[in-house]
Amino acid sequence: MFREQPLSFREQSAWISLLAYAGLYGYYFVTLFGALVAGRAGTFAYSQLLVRVMFLLVVVEVLLQVAISLRSPKEATAPADERERLIALKATGVAFHVVMIGAATICAAIALGAPAFYTTNGLFLAIVLAEVARNTSQVVSFRRDA
Repeated sequence: MFREQPLSFREQSAWISLLAYAGLYGYYFVTLFGALVAGRAGTFAYSQLLVRVMFLLVVVEVLLQVAISLRSPKEATAPADERERLIALKATGVAFHVVMIGAATICAAIALGAPAFYTTNGLFLAIVLAEVARNTSQVVSFRRDA
């Protein structure tokens, strides 16, 4: 079912993005949830935390993507083959469905009068989940040798 070969450059790249998004934004949403449970939704400075997490995500992604590019420069600069393009296309379709479900849910919440704090973070969660779903789909497809 799953192949036992070394990871290609694009598969390594998908793993980096998946783990970085899941780890860093996971931390953000767990911290945010803790503030909500503690009743600090109105006073929690989530925008400062979000900016720090976004900055850290960019740093982590750039450093790790450069590192794997330096390990295999020919593969990093080679154009995607048909299989890799198909994997990316299928993964983008998965992400599209996730973000559309999230956006529709947030539209309903806005129509029902949910506060901006919840709708803003809910929409951001939908975007993050879509990106995690996209990278997960790519990793699974690469592992299955789609």
